[in-house]
Parts: sequence; structure tokens; C-alpha cells
Amino acid sequence: MLKHFARWRLGSQLLKGSAAPVRQASKTSGAENSLAGKEEPQKKFVNPFSQPAPALSNDTISETKEERDKRLKVLQLEADIAHQEGRRVPALEFFKDHHWEHVLTLPTKSARIKYFAYLWQIEMKKEADQRKKAVRAEETERRVAEMRKERAENTHIIYGLGHTSLFLRIYDTTINHWQNNRLTRAMQFAPKMVLDCSYDEHMNNREATYAAKQLMLCFAENRMNDEPFDLHYCNAQMDSRCMQSFQRYIPTIHNPEFPINLHSKCFTELFPKQNLVYLTPHCREDLVTYNPDDIYIVGAMVDTMNNEPLSLAKAKRLGLRMARLPLDRYLQWGSGSGKSLTLNQMINIMLDLKKTGDWDAALKHVPRRKVVQNEFQHRREKDHWSTGTRARKLNIRIDHLLDFDEDRRQATSFATPQKVRQRREGLEFQLDTWATGKQKKKQRQN
Repeated sequence: MLKHFARWRLGSQLLKGSAAPVRQASKTSGAENSLAGKEEPQKKFVNPFSQPAPALSNDTISETKEERDKRLKVLQLEADIAHQEGRRVPALEFFKDHHWEHVLTLPTKSARIKYFAYLWQIEMKKEADQRKKAVRAEETERRVAEMRKERAENTHIIYGLGHTSLFLRIYDTTINHWQNNRLTRAMQFAPKMVLDCSYDEHMNNREATYAAKQLMLCFAENRMNDEPFDLHYCNAQMDSRCMQSFQRYIPTIHNPEFPINLHSKCFTELFPKQNLVYLTPHCREDLVTYNPDDIYIVGAMVDTMNNEPLSLAKAKRLGLRMARLPLDRYLQWGSGSGKSLTLNQMINIMLDLKKTGDWDAALKHVPRRKVVQNEFQHRREKDHWSTGTRARKLNIRIDHLLDFDEDRRQATSFATPQKVRQRREGLEFQLDTWATGKQKKKQRQN
């Protein structure tokens, strides 16, 4: 205890020694001002640990490199003593240079204690993870050793997972490569489709995050389809909020072997203008049939707050053809439900339309909560259900009624009748012995 107290006292003395030059400088500046004849209030003593280093004003003397190194050693000594006393402070080996730089900017001792406790929690978590990893490694080694011993002792063929198998094991990486190869083939032969990523300035942070997630779902669902599109992400500025979130969802988009098309240019510079068709819900012309020669464009925008016709204005400004999905022709929208669809729903609708050419099959991706079922269909389903219910309640068999022509009294309307009372020998009714006691009955039987 005395040993720790001596170290703590040494640290406090070093702190006082580091604060002495500042106090002396303040006194000298006050003497100079008095000699100059100016009446100014004497500057208060400023503790270098009470304010962060960047917040020092021009009136105070800037901290030199020697003073900074001296204060850093004092703080390291303070952290070492607290760690030896068993407080929530990590060891000195855990601290990095950026940790000490942040500690030097902390204004008070309580702030340093909180930051040390935060680093201590990180250190404890890392140690716990290392212990769990070591335990898992030991269990794996033990299990592998037991398996090898079992295989060495057993001379017969063992079938099953991890042993001899009649089937080829398919790994996730194999499926991933196969789907990427399908996208590579689609880049050569499949129809093209464009996602316009130029609406980042019209979305807030939450909408940009939602748009990035929907772009990721577009890529995933297009890749899982048997006949995918050749998707092109145009006007993709990598420093925008949407594309930064998109990079977090798919970190491998910049790899040269990854099958994705990212363009910073506009789609009018990449494809013929006469083949471009902008899909916008604000135009008046419906898309009747799918044309594989056309290149359809979908605006990558989530407009939960802003419902302005931005895609319509852009298509008019570029002089492109426009079309909208015939939602009102095939669906009856419910009251209070918007007609907005997500980007991945648009991709699924276009994929099914390209494959089948049937709008009823393609529009099944519209959420059922937004539409009202057809009245005739609803009535037909209701009548069918009611008819089935009545049939279940009146489940009558009439085939057996034709088999009992001679004796109709033996037939019932539900099943073949069964005789409830049948004559058995020894059960004749005797009036003299009826209602007699059990003892007399037993005696008579004996």
C-alpha cells in the first residue's frame, strides 16, 4: 500500500512540476504589463489537464513538444498505477498512439477515467474472444483426433457426412461462382436494364440508406433468376451517400472479377438514345408489352417524403420515351395505400414480364396489402368455401339406401345400420328372479 501511495505522490509532484512553467509565465506576463503601466487583471492559473490542447487560446502559451512528452509520461504513469491497483484501466501494452493522442486532449481526470474504462472493456472482450477461440480449437483438435482413431480402427466403409459419400458435396462458394458465371453470360447475351443512381441529392440519409439496400436486393434477386438482366448502375458517384452505403452492403464491387456494371457516366452516353425507355409512374402512357430491344430505365430513388415527378422531368429533359406499369388496369388499389413500388419489386416484375409476357403473373410481386381483390373473385371464393362448409356438415351417404330394398327399416341415412340388441343364450328374462339379491343369485349359480 505504501508503495502505491509513493508512486501516486510522485505522479502528483510531476503534475505540479509540469504546471509550474505555465504559472511562471503568467507571472512574468503580469510583471511586464505592470511595467508598461497598463492596468489589467492578473491571469488565473490554467491547469494544462483542465482543457484540451487544441482549445488553448492565443493568450496562453502554446505547449512545446518537451512539455507534451513530459505530460504524456505523467499520464502513462497514472494509467500504470491505476492498472496495478486493479482499477478498470487496461495495461500499457494495450494502448496505441491514437489512444494517447486522445487522452492528451481530455480536459479532466474523470474524462480520462471514463475513457480508460471504455478501453478496458474492449480489452476484456478481446481476451474473452481469444479464450473462446482457444477452447474451440481444442475441441476441434479433440474431435478430429477421435475421428481419425475411429477411422483407423474401423476397416469397413463408413457412409455419411464427413465420410465416404455417393453424392458430390456442393459448397456455398460453388453456388456463388455459378451465379456469377450466369451474370457474366447475361452481360453478353441478355437484355440490358439501367438503374439511374442520380437522385442522391433529393434524398435524406435514411432514404439514401434504403435506396442502397434496395439496390443490393436488385443485384441479388437478378442474380438468382434463371434468365437475369444485364444490370447497369449509371450515374454512380462513389462519394455519394447512397453509393457509400451500397459499398458497405457489397464490399467486393470494385474487384475486377465481380460481375457488376458501375458507370459514372449517364446512360445516354452508353446506349443508343432511341432504345431507351424511362419507367416513371408520373407519365400517362402504359407499358403494354415487353420489347427485348428496348433498354428500360428505373430511377433509383426512395421518395417517402418527396413525391415530386423528378424522373418525369429528367426523361423530358433528356428527350426519352416514357412508360409506366399498367397497375390500374390489372389491380384495384386499396384506400390509403400508395402506388409506389420498391426497386427490387420493379426488377422482379420486369423479370417475370420478360419471361412470361403475362401481366397477371408479373404483378404478383406487388404486395397484397396494397391491393383489393376483385369483387367477383372474392364472391366466388366465398361461395366455394360456404358450399364446402355445408357439404362437410351434411356428409350423407346414400349408396347403402339402394342395397336394402327388402327391409327398409334396417337402413339409416348415415351408414349401414347396426343391431343394437342381439339375442344371446342364457340371458332370458325371468320374472321370479328379477330384482332379487346378489347372494341369492350367487347361490343359484353355484
